[in-house]
Amino acid sequence: MHLTTPATRRSPLTPDRFLYFMLMVLLLASACTRREAFPEESESDPDETPAERYDGKLLAQVILDSVNYIVPKQELYQPFIREFGDGTVVDKVMIRKVQETKEDSAVYYLVGLGIRSGAFKSMALELDMTSDNSLYLSSKGGKHTCQAAPGCEFCYFTYSGNKITGCECSSRAPGNNCVHKFSQQNSLLKDVQLSNSKQGKR
Repeated sequence: MHLTTPATRRSPLTPDRFLYFMLMVLLLASACTRREAFPEESESDPDETPAERYDGKLLAQVILDSVNYIVPKQELYQPFIREFGDGTVVDKVMIRKVQETKEDSAVYYLVGLGIRSGAFKSMALELDMTSDNSLYLSSKGGKHTCQAAPGCEFCYFTYSGNKITGCECSSRAPGNNCVHKFSQQNSLLKDVQLSNSKQGKR
């Protein structure tokens, strides 16, 4: 007669035991699913801030070293007058390239020229260029302003490489000076609706 020792004896799988076994499997599967659906808090950084939306607006495109204006320059007169904010009357707007040597990459600036109380003033805003040579103005574009002191009729922006560094009077006579100011951002196109332009995406 064959004897079965306690170590090798197996209890029959009764309906009750089968139901218990299936219930445990379902509970374990449910726990895994909930864990995947709700990742632990350590996986997210509470200090992380969402990326700021790029607010650049398309103004022009460079084609064979020529600037093709997409937004009519006349539409920018009033935004420049508002940006000066001191009564300067702007009567000329243009886009100019700054590139001291061929080794320097070209940087483009939106420039507004005007007069305040008989004195010349100008403003230059740095533009962003995309891979298809489109030129956008963002509120993050640096702003240079230049004002002629008494005795100076016109001021030129001076630059090094591809960056504006200051301004000087067209006349080198002693006492004919220009005052240069710089700000790291601008609000030229804030709340301004431009025709034939579009919002940039980054």
